[in-house]
Amino acid sequence: MGGVAGKGKGKGGPEDPEGKGKGKGKDKDKGKGKDKDKGPHASHYYIDGKIYDFSEWQFLHPGGDAFFAVSFQRDISAAVHAYHRNPDKLTPFLQKYEVKVEEENPRDVLVKDMNAPAFILPPAFDARRDVPIYDWDKPFMKVLRSKINAPEMQKRIRSADYWFDFTAWCILALHVFVCFPAVYWRLLPGWLIVVLQVITRTSLAGVGHYHIHRAKDGMTDYFDCFFDIQYVGASMVLADGHVMLHHLYTETPADVKRTVFNFMTTIPRLLRIPIFTAQKFGEFFTGHLLRFSDISLMQPTSWEEFSGQAHSFFHEMRVIRWMMLAEMLWAALCGGIVVWFLQFFFTVWTNMFQIVASHDFEVARDEQEYSGLDWGVFQVQHALDTYVTGIPHIDIFLTAGLGCHRAHHVLPYQKSGFANIASQQALMETCKEFNVEWAPARNLLLDRFLPLMWHYLTVPAQIPAAPAPILIGGTGFSGFVKEHLKFDVIYRCLEDVGRGFQGASL
Repeated sequence: MGGVAGKGKGKGGPEDPEGKGKGKGKDKDKGKGKDKDKGPHASHYYIDGKIYDFSEWQFLHPGGDAFFAVSFQRDISAAVHAYHRNPDKLTPFLQKYEVKVEEENPRDVLVKDMNAPAFILPPAFDARRDVPIYDWDKPFMKVLRSKINAPEMQKRIRSADYWFDFTAWCILALHVFVCFPAVYWRLLPGWLIVVLQVITRTSLAGVGHYHIHRAKDGMTDYFDCFFDIQYVGASMVLADGHVMLHHLYTETPADVKRTVFNFMTTIPRLLRIPIFTAQKFGEFFTGHLLRFSDISLMQPTSWEEFSGQAHSFFHEMRVIRWMMLAEMLWAALCGGIVVWFLQFFFTVWTNMFQIVASHDFEVARDEQEYSGLDWGVFQVQHALDTYVTGIPHIDIFLTAGLGCHRAHHVLPYQKSGFANIASQQALMETCKEFNVEWAPARNLLLDRFLPLMWHYLTVPAQIPAAPAPILIGGTGFSGFVKEHLKFDVIYRCLEDVGRGFQGASL
């Protein structure tokens, strides 16, 4: 899946700014200078029908200034209301930074493409029209917050966050053991190494998933890079693409996650597995390293700027990309390269369907008005909980963090999967109070993996379009043959693999 924040680092994840954090802001004048190149509204953000200038506040923001990097001229109303534990406390900040603009309709300030690459947006997408509007005066979230913010519940959540990270360190230790000592001394059979690596990579990706949502302060988010360890994710760009463009706009035309995964269906069926696997290998092998160096270490003009950029480079890398390459090299030196490639293949495809399983992306939906939505109700209805063993604290890792997915979407600011487990009962009780159906969790293998594999691997090659996709070869057996005979389609597939090695697909 290609990256999302193609016009900057794209790191997001606002944290609860109640005056407790200290933003690690960069030089303000330097930030403003960059904004000047982006147009007159480069420091403007749309919230609840009003426009705000955060050119000063972004460097004081406890969640880090990176959150603002590419989200200018977007509707970030949901970021204010859903990504903060007590959003009402933000009112003084908003009043201070509200500005008037010349446009008669404030939504005209919104940039149509949300500063995202065109290939991940639906055809004819226009953010001024297609970004969902939530009614934050509805009572569901107010009732839920009163339960979540209760002192005893907050104590449980803090404890849950601690034990989640402690467990993450244990899983990391197991992963390192399986990849290095176990390979060198041949302590385990090859098939078990494959199984264990798929499990540890999936689990660590779930850890990175939650750290991506944390403040970008270089401290509490120290595990965000592990979003990458399953070869599918890219923390460098998913902090914006996942945190800001998926969670804020879930299952609406603005949800880039749905469009990204439809990319697979543009590949002819017989080539779908080899092409997609080869592209992911290219991104892992050289693509990410080239993209990191391109973004993080470009043209420093002073030692201070160089040292700052180098720190950012190391912070984002966290040696995870080098470690992943070292795992492959070590396996090759120890005569286990075949086992390595097997675990790579199964890790990629397991996690690919793991991510797709989180929502009903494969279901075609009728067009509707995404206005006046109740955030809590909408998220419960459009996110899926999954299970493997039926034990939540184990499944939160085996499902890459998606076991309590509905709680995660309703309360995306929470720092860990264990915190979502602790909060789920309160969410279920609130749903019962408001007569919102709480559907049973789905079996990850039987209800999601197998149907998804059949759908994504057998659906005809197609180009996403509205109201229906355009079939590249047509229908039936003749369509199956024709989609594999189109030279331009095959050439584009090979080009996509090359772009993976170059880092251009991120």
